[in-house]
Amino acid sequence: MTVDPLIRKLEQFQPLSPGARAALEAMPSRLREYQKGDLIVEADTSPDESALVVTGCVFRFKRTADGDRQIVALHVPGDFVDLHSFVLKPMDHSVAAAVASIVARVPHGKIADILRDHPHLTRNLMWDMALDAAIGREWMVAMGRRQAPARMAHLFCEMYFRMRRAGLVKDGSFEFSLTQQDVGDLCGLSTVHVNRTIQALRKKELIAMDSKSVTILALEELIGLAGFDPAYLHLLE
Repeated sequence: MTVDPLIRKLEQFQPLSPGARAALEAMPSRLREYQKGDLIVEADTSPDESALVVTGCVFRFKRTADGDRQIVALHVPGDFVDLHSFVLKPMDHSVAAAVASIVARVPHGKIADILRDHPHLTRNLMWDMALDAAIGREWMVAMGRRQAPARMAHLFCEMYFRMRRAGLVKDGSFEFSLTQQDVGDLCGLSTVHVNRTIQALRKKELIAMDSKSVTILALEELIGLAGFDPAYLHLLE
């Protein structure tokens, strides 16, 4: 298992000691393959493992009383999806694979061992959870105050920068296999509205998109449309 994206991300906060880096690289885990839509963690359970995305993309979601789904977070390689399950029990939401993904299931006991042996790593992981919360606040603003074109432009800007941090952007392109239904459940839009908005972004030549990837054609213009400020992602590069 490669943890390079995780290490690259955590070192945005502060450099890791050689020992902490080695401990993460040797972190015990079991790799699981999930197909699109497979549940990784179910709400109201108390997992004794946390999920680290190795490949693909996963999302956290909640359902309303009448069964509607709201996606509340996306996670890319290098993200601990449910690190908070280390202390939050039972889970108040579910986690599922957005696309075919490989996830490393890391026992909480092993995380506790690593933090005992490398206590300064605790601050890096606390920062990681704080970053997750910052992204959630930005999504809340987008849902409540941005119109559909800006909302979706903001999503594509965020995913571009997060995938770039993970080393997964090439020539402005990154994997994005979410369906229009997924994007609608994420952005609070109907599938028809999602389709119209994507077509508008294409017509303006801001993005190119197929069923597997998104290519950012005009990053500065897309940032301008979204009103995107990457400060909340705490990027150093």
